[in-house]
Amino acid sequence: MGEKRAYKPRRPGGGRRKSKPEYDAGKILKELMDSSVVLYDAGMSLQAIADELGLNPIKVRKLLITAGVYASDVAEKVQVTFDDFRKTQDHKAAVLSTANALGLSRSSVTSYLPYKKGVYFPCTAPADKISVGAERQRRYRAMKRCRDEWDAIT
Repeated sequence: MGEKRAYKPRRPGGGRRKSKPEYDAGKILKELMDSSVVLYDAGMSLQAIADELGLNPIKVRKLLITAGVYASDVAEKVQVTFDDFRKTQDHKAAVLSTANALGLSRSSVTSYLPYKKGVYFPCTAPADKISVGAERQRRYRAMKRCRDEWDAIT
């Protein structure tokens, strides 16, 4: 057959060039968290903070929970129960078990848990605040809407 080629290690920093090198989900999460904490410490309500930042009040509460500033009986119960179930189950099963144990919906339980990856932005967010994948989804949905409208006309 022939001789095997010798292993050639890859250069560090090689690979595909990033489409958005300035995008950093962790940095955006930290900025939003810091600004929401400052407003919350100033005595503003969740709704007022949400209006100020252009977010949903539930996202603001989740940001404050992630920062460790927001505290309520429900949030504490959800966190303790979730942590107990998480020791023996995967994330999805632990969320569902917590929802059943506390009589809440799955989305309610999720809203009382801290962010793990980052904040999801509404479709009106500027392109520099969203990831490459989210931007691709927007383009796809826009093209699909155009095609559907074109099919409706013809």
